[in-house]
Amino acid sequence: MQKQQKKKSHGSGSIRKNGQNGHFYLQFYDADGKRKTITLKTLTGQHITEQRAAETAAREFMERLKKIQDIETHEDYLEERARLKKLKARLTITLDDAFDLHLLKPHTRIASNQVENVNRRYWFDFVSFLHDRHGLTTLDQVEREHAEEYIAYIRKFGRWNRKIRYHQEKCPKRKEFKEYESGGILSPTTLNRYQSVCKAVFSFLLFDLGYTLEENPFFHIKPLKLEPVERDIFTDEELQRIFASAPPLQRALFTVGICTGLRLGDVATLCWNEIDITVPDTNEKPEFFQHEIHRITRKTKTLVHIPIERELADFLSWQWDKSRYNEYVLPEAAEMYLNHKGMVNRRVLGYLHSLGIVTDKQVPGRKRKQSVKDFHSLRHCFCYYAGLRGVPLPVVQSIVGHLTAAMTRHYQSHADREARMKGIALMRGLFSEGEKPAEPVHSPLRDVLRDRIIQFADRATEIQLLQMNVIIDKLAANELHIETPQDQQVIDAKLLPETAMA
Repeated sequence: MQKQQKKKSHGSGSIRKNGQNGHFYLQFYDADGKRKTITLKTLTGQHITEQRAAETAAREFMERLKKIQDIETHEDYLEERARLKKLKARLTITLDDAFDLHLLKPHTRIASNQVENVNRRYWFDFVSFLHDRHGLTTLDQVEREHAEEYIAYIRKFGRWNRKIRYHQEKCPKRKEFKEYESGGILSPTTLNRYQSVCKAVFSFLLFDLGYTLEENPFFHIKPLKLEPVERDIFTDEELQRIFASAPPLQRALFTVGICTGLRLGDVATLCWNEIDITVPDTNEKPEFFQHEIHRITRKTKTLVHIPIERELADFLSWQWDKSRYNEYVLPEAAEMYLNHKGMVNRRVLGYLHSLGIVTDKQVPGRKRKQSVKDFHSLRHCFCYYAGLRGVPLPVVQSIVGHLTAAMTRHYQSHADREARMKGIALMRGLFSEGEKPAEPVHSPLRDVLRDRIIQFADRATEIQLLQMNVIIDKLAANELHIETPQDQQVIDAKLLPETAMA
């Protein structure tokens, strides 16, 4: 038997060659100090018989082994680190204190008191589940299986704590109150909200717990896929009915709403100093036309710049005489919204109901009806008509204050849907004997006029292009009347008897 040849050391292992068959193999020590031996092979499973190939294969193997050992060492380190930090967490963070502690952390957006109270109720429903079901009291005791069990429960049965209680310190003046149970199946949106609130509390307190991001008990739970019911826009006929006989408050709200795309709270609390105007020293009215509204929205804290067109300018000029000495453009709406926020929305919905406009509909699988038409529909109308008129998407986004272009695009989907419906209607009768769309009629005069318009547009200056767009908008809205030869013949025919009598 030929003696085995020892080759040079490679890292923490040694390459050796079998003297009989010429195969190379690697000897090394694992993390526990035990010696291991493996035969070096190619990717196709063939034994390696060349020195250079053996060195390459050995180096790649040892690098992979080192990475695996590093990962295992890092996991041991994280486990020990988390174990040591848990002592501090047990002493400082209880489940009952966690929500208030997470509010002390810096947030990207400051929630309103109303939203904060709702989020608090969501969190303490999870706390009640942990108290009642598992007897947990501190944040570090919560594991992934607890979060999964809770989310699975509320998705199937609704919230854990169904009891509605009366807090005398919050509502001291009321009739005798009895506790009762309320609840039912929650909507996917609400379920995701429960999950996101619980996940956020852990996320903000990860450093205090000594946890990594993936140690958040809610980290691996996927939210439900939403199937939202889209809010409808008001039809042209409904808008005419709304403005035909609207009371002063509703007319003011709807006028500002459809001309600006602002939410109800921003319309109700719009201030005069947010309008870019110069107040004259005399009693003359300021000029509003082609000025702008600069406002930070109440919901998203986004600065929006809204141009004032003729319809809104006329209304603001009329309203100037009524409330110029008040801080708010609509004082009645502002006072009502700031002191009784829900009353303004109830006034709006009540007026829509009086016109016979259906504002909600029943959705299968939901206990409550879904709102599909309300004041927020004016925001959709604004984006819809902007899309029809060809206003660029970034311009609309800067006006309405959407945080992403995707949201603006979603609001304009009504216009896209209408365009798709009209487009597919042109394909009617491709294979059936049904009614087919009328073929477009081309005449020599029509072609000449179209070519003339195209040639003029190609050579037009920027000012001329703007003027053409104004004319096109007025034509589309039937606001521009041009006297045609047929109109002149009608006028002449009406004048003929009078001329003959004269």
